[in-house]
Amino acid sequence: MSEQQWTDHPRLRTWLAEQEAAFAAWAASHPGTWDFSPSSVDDLERAVRADFASSEWEDVRAAQHTPRVTAPAWYLGEVCVRAGAVWKVNPAAPIDPDTWEGPFVGVPGDPMEDPDHEDLYEDEDYCPAAVPVTELRGMFLKSPPWRLRNVVEEFEEWGRGRA
Repeated sequence: MSEQQWTDHPRLRTWLAEQEAAFAAWAASHPGTWDFSPSSVDDLERAVRADFASSEWEDVRAAQHTPRVTAPAWYLGEVCVRAGAVWKVNPAAPIDPDTWEGPFVGVPGDPMEDPDHEDLYEDEDYCPAAVPVTELRGMFLKSPPWRLRNVVEEFEEWGRGRA
């Protein structure tokens, strides 16, 4: 499959536009510095944790298809894009924002996109990828020292290794 089908797909463009619009409303009610910098992900983590402070993980999962989760997930993905990632969607699958079938961020040219990826992908060819909705949900299950910022740092490190 061509890179364009994964990165320039009508369903992906629609989802991204919807989340960008929803993020504007979300950000207006959540204090923080929303400048798409890696450090702003700390504000994002604090805001999402505050939104779900009295909730169980199941409550976050129940909200995963709502702007309460998808809008900040879009923001996390956009910070990753500025660190070298690109938005992708599996063009052959229905969009599901909390799986690899839905919007995720990965590196350009990841061999996984090729139908013969098993022949192309070597162990040393690690390419970071993340499903932002899943990362937001998962932050309630992971223990320190893990931080949401670690998602962005993987793309930054990958980019430094390629330079």
